[in-house]
Amino acid sequence: MTPQEYYKSVFKQLQKCFSGFHYVIAAGRDLLADGWDPKLLVAVESVDQLEKFTCKKGMQVHLPIIGEKSSFVLMPLDFEIFLTGENHLLYTDIQASKYWFKKTLFVCDFLQTFLRQRGIPYLLDYTPSGAHILWRNQMDSQATKEIAKFGVLEQDVIAACQYIDPADIKRKWGISLEAAKVFNGLTKLAEYISLITINHFKDNEKEGLLPVTISDSLDRCINLDNSWSEGSPFIRSIRSPFSLHKKNHDKYGMFDRPPLVDVVGAYFDGKTAIEEKNSDAIVDCMWNLQKASEHAQKFDGTIPNSNDSLLILIREYQKSSLFEFHREFDSTVDLPRYQAIKQAWQDPKSTEFVRSILKTPNPLALQPKNLMGFVYDLLIYANWKPKHIANVLRDLYINPLHNWTIDFYKYPAEQKANYWARTFAALALWKNGNLKF
Repeated sequence: MTPQEYYKSVFKQLQKCFSGFHYVIAAGRDLLADGWDPKLLVAVESVDQLEKFTCKKGMQVHLPIIGEKSSFVLMPLDFEIFLTGENHLLYTDIQASKYWFKKTLFVCDFLQTFLRQRGIPYLLDYTPSGAHILWRNQMDSQATKEIAKFGVLEQDVIAACQYIDPADIKRKWGISLEAAKVFNGLTKLAEYISLITINHFKDNEKEGLLPVTISDSLDRCINLDNSWSEGSPFIRSIRSPFSLHKKNHDKYGMFDRPPLVDVVGAYFDGKTAIEEKNSDAIVDCMWNLQKASEHAQKFDGTIPNSNDSLLILIREYQKSSLFEFHREFDSTVDLPRYQAIKQAWQDPKSTEFVRSILKTPNPLALQPKNLMGFVYDLLIYANWKPKHIANVLRDLYINPLHNWTIDFYKYPAEQKANYWARTFAALALWKNGNLKF
């Protein structure tokens, strides 16, 4: 079965996934045939071009996070195995794929149980390196309105969301500030779920298992990849269920192997589940488009809406020490621009590691492993407030002398700094027993 034939067999499911979105994002080397710049192999077009990108071109396709006219916000819990410079091992052959895939399942099982115990609907989409867990948050639902209440927006994010460009399909209507607040609130819920998961598996290394952490901040780990939390809501996306998965081609040049495919593992409506529990069968589908096509017919492509059961999770979060930490972080007054970095240089308690990043921030201040150590040292050894650590990062990001190649409009400097400082400060406080789960 060719990629195009596979897509034709699951096109109704794909259309269902994209229901309510006004554009599709397609990515990969397939665009080279159309003369695209090798450095920017991403196309964004109206959702009516979904068939072109899939059934005709056989490309990977991605869902936006924000629905058309800010009607809903997608929650994408995302986790994957991380092996530093050896992630290509995930794509070597089907047996290697089965070996590594099984090492992610304890996280997947935990998260599914966590959501089912609370009656929260979701769609589970397995990838060769982990999984995505998805649900939609409709703006008019009670739970979504509650999430918006603890969403906080930086000024640079507000400016990015309010910008309208009729010629840019992503910016056609801008992003409503209420939807942006929901997006921010969801990032905090994702952080809460992540820390509960990390706490549950805190003894993994002692037991010879892969440790669980946020982002690829350890050399070998199960990465709870919350990086979608960073950046303007309009720029974020996630690969669609039923999409081909072509990292073996696009990232590792394994053109002698077929493209893989993401495989739906479970649909839970809040009460009952349709699911496949055999991990070998899932990986067989990833490596065989005919099997993937047959398996896909068990699902209609619906990404469920959250229901009032999400309020249970929201209330748990609001009673947690993490919620109090987030409230303190958001309410702390920012230091003026460039004052924070001056104080960091002058602080005698700034470690040599901190000073090394201040001296050479590009690329060190962009790398999760270094950011985790930077935040930890300033918080634990120098007794800095987490928000003021974020201000140091902000000062680094807004300084053009560091020759950044990042678009700090799409990935606003203040929001980016706040996300990483908030995330790794919470992780540091947990490690030191100041956050309990």
